[in-house]
Amino acid sequence: MYKVIIIDDDCIIRKGLMKLIPWNEHGFDLVGSSDNGKAGLELIRTLQPHLIITDIRMPFMNGLELTEIVKKEYPQTKIIMLTSYDDFEFAKQALKLKVFEYLLKPFDNETILKAATSAMNELSYEYRMSQKVTEALPILRQKFLEKLIKGKLSEVEIRSGAELLELALPDTSYATIVLKADDYSYPDYQNRFGKEMLKYCVLNVAEETLGSKGQGILFDSVEDEVVLICFINENEEQAKEKWFVLAESIRRNIENCLKTTITAAIGDVYRTYEGISHSYKDAQAALEFRHIMGTNRVIRRFEHNEPSGSMDILNLKNECILNVKLGFLDKALSNLYDIERSILETKNISLLGVQRISMEITLLLYKEMEIYTKGDENLDLAFHKIQQFQTVHHIFLFIADLITTFITLVQSKSDSQTKRIINQAVVYMKAYFHNENLSLQNVAKTVHISPTYLSIIFKKEMNINFSDYLQSIRMNEAMELLRNSNRKTYEVAERVGFSNPQYFSVWFKKNTGMSPKEFRSQSIMENYVRG
Repeated sequence: MYKVIIIDDDCIIRKGLMKLIPWNEHGFDLVGSSDNGKAGLELIRTLQPHLIITDIRMPFMNGLELTEIVKKEYPQTKIIMLTSYDDFEFAKQALKLKVFEYLLKPFDNETILKAATSAMNELSYEYRMSQKVTEALPILRQKFLEKLIKGKLSEVEIRSGAELLELALPDTSYATIVLKADDYSYPDYQNRFGKEMLKYCVLNVAEETLGSKGQGILFDSVEDEVVLICFINENEEQAKEKWFVLAESIRRNIENCLKTTITAAIGDVYRTYEGISHSYKDAQAALEFRHIMGTNRVIRRFEHNEPSGSMDILNLKNECILNVKLGFLDKALSNLYDIERSILETKNISLLGVQRISMEITLLLYKEMEIYTKGDENLDLAFHKIQQFQTVHHIFLFIADLITTFITLVQSKSDSQTKRIINQAVVYMKAYFHNENLSLQNVAKTVHISPTYLSIIFKKEMNINFSDYLQSIRMNEAMELLRNSNRKTYEVAERVGFSNPQYFSVWFKKNTGMSPKEFRSQSIMENYVRG
């Protein structure tokens, strides 16, 4: 039953509400009453009713003051407010305090019962909705965190989503740790334990190891992984060591408790929310090398021990992959040659180290080209071949052959797609050139590719830089307005995306050889001569 308290300094009304209304018959339990707000508040704190029926004007503490306190302490409690005064200010304050009902005296019992029943119906509905939200919260958090590590959320979406789902994401640096059981692929282990159960046990041991320090978010990914998003409050070097120790503790505890092993991979440290997805990708990339570096250990993305030398191999690898995506065979092979030369110039790198670098390049190639390949089967075959080669030259000849094959596929598929992307970009630029803040980043986001990639394919397809093309659109529109309208120069500037008329005039003269005023005068003269 729903508990009700009545608070009114008018003895007759209070007793009438208590004795003349059949509360029990309608599902209510009248648990108490009071003749003033101060005593009524103590009663509320003791009995915590579902419904409060209170007068507005009372000694010691009026109904509005009482309601304000109750709403702060017990926000779910419903309040019906009574008054003998048809006072708009009282009603306005009552509504502001989210009082359920505001009734003027005199009233009949049926009115009170109807209001009380409606209040409890609303309370019941809110409770059911709250239960549904509570039940759905783990699933909603799971989906949010999945999108977060996959890089599918903007900073605004991350902030609002974390607040809504009550996830602690402090404004700090981040790294990720990915945990993956080494026994998933063993049929005898699956029969004995089951993949989902094993992952659940890994999650539990990791939670116990992490403890209640509040320094990270641990969750079960939809992949065969458990992911830990780490909050970095120390300097970067201290943080790397701290989380390595934690990952090693998790690995050791799982081995001891579950009698099985995991491999943990740690991504690099990033200083933004968006960096969480980058760190996750780092950790996944590191995890791909457990069959080379060994299972049942912690692998750090930042300790690949690549050869030192004049060439930045990481940048070369990224540039090589980008050139493959763009279909630039000569540039991609040149990048590969530079990597090979850097390795050959390094005297202390083992064959295993060369194979590791080669496999990382091959892995990146297959990841980028997965729409053209048959997936893991071909990747495993490529890894197997690399392991068979005994010289750097033969390894890189094999990768060069892969690159040539992939670029042939890319070139056969990408021409029409590139034209479609550039056409979309041009349409968008012509529609929004008047926006002063229009940029390569805006347009790239609209056509769903990176700014760097858009810049490259735009120049290749249009034979002009993105910024120069945007300026040509603006200048052509400016010339048209100066020829065919009476708008002042500053108005023309605003219409084509320049908030500063002087800056517009400089650009206009640079493009046309004339100031806006001179151009307009010449256009008028030309029209006069034609006329």
